[in-house]
This record gives sequence, C-alpha cells and structure tokens, in this order.
Amino acid sequence: MGQWLINNGVVSRCDSEEQGLFLYQHMRAQNGKIFNLKEHLELLNSTSVSLFGEPISLTEKVVVKSCEELLYRGGYSSSAIHILELRVWQSGKYQLRVAETSLYKGFALRVMRPKALLAEGCNYPFSQPTSVAAAMVDFLRLSALQQQCQIAICTDNNGFVTSVDGATPIVVHGTDITISNSAVSVYSNIVLSALKQLQNQHVKVAPITLADLRSADELFYADARGITAVGSFENCHYSDSIAYAVSKLLNR
Repeated sequence: MGQWLINNGVVSRCDSEEQGLFLYQHMRAQNGKIFNLKEHLELLNSTSVSLFGEPISLTEKVVVKSCEELLYRGGYSSSAIHILELRVWQSGKYQLRVAETSLYKGFALRVMRPKALLAEGCNYPFSQPTSVAAAMVDFLRLSALQQQCQIAICTDNNGFVTSVDGATPIVVHGTDITISNSAVSVYSNIVLSALKQLQNQHVKVAPITLADLRSADELFYADARGITAVGSFENCHYSDSIAYAVSKLLNR
C-alpha cells in the first residue's frame, strides 16, 4: 500500500523516506556553476559516514547536471548568484532547489548588522549539517525575534560558544583573531584562508568563551549568504573592520 497525504486539501502520494532526517548543504551557484562543490560533497560524505556508517553516492557530475537543469528550467538569471539547497537522505535520494537569490555580486560583507540573543546550554552539534540543525537555527531565529533580536548565539553547558546563527563564530581582539573550533563548514574554511592572508594579524583556531565575546572588538560569521558582522550582543557593540577586509580580499 502506498503512502498518501493531504496537502492544502489536495490528496497526493508521498515518499515516507523523505520525511526523515536528511543532510544538507547550502551552496552558491552562478551561471550553472556551483562554487566549492567538491568541498561541499566532502563534508556531506564525512557526515554521512559519521551518522549513517556509509558514504553518499552522489557525484559532482550528477549535482552539476542537476544544477544546470534546475536553473535553466526555472529561468534564473545567469549573472546572479543563487543559493542552492542540496538535501541527501540515507536512502541515497537527493533534492536540489533554489533557496534564495543573493542581493550581492560576490562573497560580500552583508549590509545587515544583526543584534544577537544568548541561548545557553544548546548542546546540539551544529558541525553536523542535518535537518535537525537547520530546524534548530530557524527556531532560534524566531526566539530571538521575540526578544527584539535577529539571531542567536549558542553556548554549550561548559560555556563555550558553539555557533552564531548556526555558523562558526569568529572574534577579533585587536590584532588577534580567533575562529572557533566548534564547527567546520565550507564557508568558515574560506574565511579562515583569507584571514591568514591579512598582514599584521594573528589568527588561531580555538574555543571561544562568552568572556571572549564580551571583550571582543568584532564578532562575525560566514555562511552561504556571505559574511555577517554582528552589530551588538548584550551591552557590546561591535565594529566590522576585519570582516570588511576579508570581504574585500575575497572579492578582489
């Protein structure tokens, strides 16, 4: 017997496998090309091995072909940057869709300077790109909005900062820059490489504490949308000098 559902009053078949946990990546694409596709698939593969005990079967060739067809069928601009969401299930099934179209031409420093809310004791490993992590980020954003904030800063039970809006936190103290070791993403790795090219700056990968945030000159993070510099957290107001310098370096 097949599975059925009612969607807005219309009865249709459904695939029960696609209702379960999935892995995902948000990827930047332009004119049919997906940037850093190899790295995205490597991260999905390592996560699949960790959670499911086996690698993904998806190949670069299949994803590229799917991307080209998706953007062509949807009539998406070839000059704009589109953020694709790739979902992969344990069964091997996958989905690819356009999540949004970027307002920026490159991997830029975003105009928004969000106010952050503290969410303590959030122990979910955001380093694992799963549907649970994505849902947690959505929930935390809603919780932040209720407190007149836009994003949430998560700490674990030991007081270490695990994520900012679901991404890897980066703090600046003078010429010292720390990128958290709490999570690995394609975009945090891109920014880390750029940070190491800045002159007269000392860059390290290490845990970040709440005390580090409260004494920092800057707090920012990177995801598929670009680089976001946090505007304020509690009584702290941050600048964006290093975030801006990284953005300029990545778009020269």
